[in-house]
Amino acid sequence: MRANSAGPGALKRELRAEQAAARDRLSASEREVMSALACRHAWEWVEQQGAIPFMAYAPFRSELDSRPLLLQAWKGRHEVILPRVVPGTWEMTLHSVRSWEELAPGAYGILEPAAAHEEIRPGEPSLPAAVFVPGLAFDRRGGRLGYGSGYYDRLREAWTQVLPVSAAPPVWIGLGYGMQLVAEVPMDEHDAFMDMLITENGILHCRKGE
Repeated sequence: MRANSAGPGALKRELRAEQAAARDRLSASEREVMSALACRHAWEWVEQQGAIPFMAYAPFRSELDSRPLLLQAWKGRHEVILPRVVPGTWEMTLHSVRSWEELAPGAYGILEPAAAHEEIRPGEPSLPAAVFVPGLAFDRRGGRLGYGSGYYDRLREAWTQVLPVSAAPPVWIGLGYGMQLVAEVPMDEHDAFMDMLITENGILHCRKGE
């Protein structure tokens, strides 16, 4: 990122615009190929680590397409936890989903669990083993630039309130294209770092803000 004397907020806005435009310039075929490769790496990691159930997202616009990852899990009859935005709030509820047909357009037009789905109440046994998160940019420290709503940051903070100190927290994984890796993502104090980043180029173990 270029040197800039502006604060983190202004730097984030600038980087969001740049990265959104760059991601949108990828052709549909490029996104398909890179998404398939990234999801293959992600699924291999899930199988190796036994990271079931995991939480993921339904892709929107030019985001990395997570469908190959979800379909692999469903093919093996595994549940996938997907979020649903609570209308009129900045909160998300979590729901166990076993097929694409269980989703419907929700907030912002993004596919999410239908309203009839029972909510998963957060607690140690019900937390996912891993969380795959979309974003606009990532860095090698695990820095992530989201869309500015803070849904995932609030969710992660809420989980810290219910997870015993002795319990292993979920592994947070940024899922994106290799071109989304930047030198440094501007981070505020409340922004959470990813533990890993997975792209079509493979797996990057992050240093969590060091």
